[in-house]
Amino acid sequence: AFLYGPNLYWVIVRKALISRRYNTVIMKRIVYLLFLVMCISSCKNQKVDDVYTAFPESHTLTAEIHQIPPIMLNPRGMYLLDSSLVVFNDGLDTCFQVFDRNSLEYRYSFGLKGNGPEDFNMPSGDVVYNRQGEVAILDVNMLKVISFKDGHPVVGTRKIPAQNSYYNGLISLNDSLFVCNGDFEDTKEFMFIHGDGTLELKVDYPEGIDRFGSILQRNQAYEHMAVARPSGDRFASFYTFQRAFRIINEEGDILKNVTLAIEPFDEQIPVDDEQRRIHVLSVRATQDYIYTLNLDMTPEEIYQQKSFPSIQVYSWDGEPVKKYNLDRFISSFTIDESSQMIYGAFAEKEDEIYVFRMK
Repeated sequence: AFLYGPNLYWVIVRKALISRRYNTVIMKRIVYLLFLVMCISSCKNQKVDDVYTAFPESHTLTAEIHQIPPIMLNPRGMYLLDSSLVVFNDGLDTCFQVFDRNSLEYRYSFGLKGNGPEDFNMPSGDVVYNRQGEVAILDVNMLKVISFKDGHPVVGTRKIPAQNSYYNGLISLNDSLFVCNGDFEDTKEFMFIHGDGTLELKVDYPEGIDRFGSILQRNQAYEHMAVARPSGDRFASFYTFQRAFRIINEEGDILKNVTLAIEPFDEQIPVDDEQRRIHVLSVRATQDYIYTLNLDMTPEEIYQQKSFPSIQVYSWDGEPVKKYNLDRFISSFTIDESSQMIYGAFAEKEDEIYVFRMK
């Protein structure tokens, strides 16, 4: 019945009815098989919960240190475009610094803060999408789309289908579908923004509010970081304070609930926020893999620099692939899969960019 489903069940029923020797035992078996088939059928389209206790591979990477002019102040984003590595600096009036992708030689800066058509107001370091030679970032309630032409940056502005005063954690699944975090008092995790401007709240939180006392406290405990697959068919959402994440499709269905029972690990998110470990700090994705920058430490342990962060790699089926232990702190990163390189920068180092070569 497990292998063949309802057809096998009806074969068994038919034989039992024809046979003169069927008895109570056989009927009990029939009832059991019917129950089993019904359970299998009802669970067929349910989300899959996976628990992993280790990464299949673990490596330690040593940084190649590239000295640059002391021009980086609070680097919060790194993007690969054309032949360039672009670093977003939150603390500078000129937001973006451009470096040669191979030599990491400094080229120029662009992106003034202001009110002009190519200026930036309050840009975010998070990527809304990075595809077809364009990087889009959120600037208050608009998208600023950055591309390069003949080695020079071109900045365009694009509207989001539904105009709100702000969006948190905005990502794009395709040209007509965006997803952002639900509000602090919403009962769902995500807001789906459709091309016609309609909004839908989707995806339940993993638990209710009983332990936390209010929707606000629960929602803050389940803070998350999301990243979209470039093809737009799904996205991954990683919880900041729990070693767990979800793979969700464009319909808002949970494809995978993944728990990483890997030390350091808490069965539940502590109610006291000072006891919570900060796991994922930043996330990037390619068509095949998801990359997270992980601290996996409490705020006190981070302050004491108890250990260095790691880059953790997952498939789009939610499976752990590799863990790269770094030999220094970084606070932002990006991935060059074709060259198997990780670029990194640290907020407290204004004159260094790091390159880690993946194994």
